[in-house]
Amino acid sequence: MYDQASTLRKLASEREAGSRRNMRVIAVSSGKGGVGKTSLVVNMALALAEYNYRVIVLDGDLGLANVDVAFGITPRYSIRHLLSGEKRVEDVLYPVDRGIKVLPGASGVIELANLDRGQLKNVLVNFGRLEKMADILLIDTGAGLGHTVLNFICASDDVIVVMTPEPPSMTDAYGLLKSIKSQSEKVNVNVVVNRVRNESEAEQAFERLQYAVSKFLGMPLNLLGWIYDDPLVGRSVMEQKPLALSNPQSHAYKCVQWIAANVAGIYLQPPTQNGGIKGFLSSLLKN
Repeated sequence: MYDQASTLRKLASEREAGSRRNMRVIAVSSGKGGVGKTSLVVNMALALAEYNYRVIVLDGDLGLANVDVAFGITPRYSIRHLLSGEKRVEDVLYPVDRGIKVLPGASGVIELANLDRGQLKNVLVNFGRLEKMADILLIDTGAGLGHTVLNFICASDDVIVVMTPEPPSMTDAYGLLKSIKSQSEKVNVNVVVNRVRNESEAEQAFERLQYAVSKFLGMPLNLLGWIYDDPLVGRSVMEQKPLALSNPQSHAYKCVQWIAANVAGIYLQPPTQNGGIKGFLSSLLKN
């Protein structure tokens, strides 16, 4: 499917900014930390830029910001300067690769994790000026069920819930969805299953979550995609260089490109995981 990259870029380039009405706001969240949420946000932003989308990434984990770490940058200003009124949103935005701009959080500032509505309103007034600057605003929310996280989610056009196939992760994702349900009926919920061994594992994990959510919450869910377990992800995190830039041919990033294409409305077949010699022998024996 990735031999089609030039064709996809051509398709995307034909979707000029003028044909997009409003900036689309997408919150990416998880029921717990450590499931690869920030890695997905950073690499999905880079993948969307390949499809000619102008992207701004907001580090919405206001008390434990790490988008800047994932990009390997050291911004001078952060959302703290925006909240205090010291800087405008244009001053705080930090340009990174492929035309993407980052609105950094402020790690270690505890009071930012529990903003009151007045402070959030000041942020939103500044955000209004982002409308002409980007096609998509990706919000990397904090993990868990804090009210700031839920405010970001419920104010967004779409939410992407990231989970892994492990039962604790699915339980935490269910808890997040239950909280979302109690706050808003209108959120469009998508799920990405991270660190899976194969397509079947991803689909089974999603189906278990979907069954519980349908039965007890009555919420519709959409499986947006999955990401294969890939050791190159861990290496990119250690190197503070996104996978899209350090290993763009990796299995995990191909999955992210596919997910970004789904977000952009360019529907592709999901990538397949290389099975190695075991996969080769298994396939051979089936024939």
